[in-house]
Amino acid sequence: MDIESKKFLGQPKSFVSIFNALLFDGQLVLKPEYLKDENSELVMNVSSKHVDIIKRYEDGTYLDLFVIESQSNVDPSMVARVMEYESVARMRYIRQNLKKHVPMILTVVLYVGESKWNAAKRLSELEIIHPGFEDVFNEFKLNLIELNTNHKYNTGEKATQEFFDL
Repeated sequence: MDIESKKFLGQPKSFVSIFNALLFDGQLVLKPEYLKDENSELVMNVSSKHVDIIKRYEDGTYLDLFVIESQSNVDPSMVARVMEYESVARMRYIRQNLKKHVPMILTVVLYVGESKWNAAKRLSELEIIHPGFEDVFNEFKLNLIELNTNHKYNTGEKATQEFFDL
């Protein structure tokens, strides 16, 4: 992700609008005032794995970590990479806070490449699952926003919508 895009998407209003687009069709469910820069050791360790933007969302009821990973090229391992990022974050949180619940960690991959995304969007598309094991296989799904498709995402926020439409 280039520096200007990272600055723009790192602004609270822009950041939450991406998650509101993906999860709530642009409705202002997540609010920018509850978003905080996360500077903990946990984030530093996860960020060292090349995560683009990570923020803490704390509204008095929930504590969540939201992550944006920008991709300009299709990465066949992306679903496994995101699963690794989230697993590392959970394990580090558990080790640091043994008596607390783990916050929800949600990653969105913002794909800005020119070609169609043709890599796995689910772990089951990457792994060979033997017959009879489907019910016990632990599925992992990639939250992918493809900006090069005809799909229109409603961000509910004008500047982010213009960024998406570019």
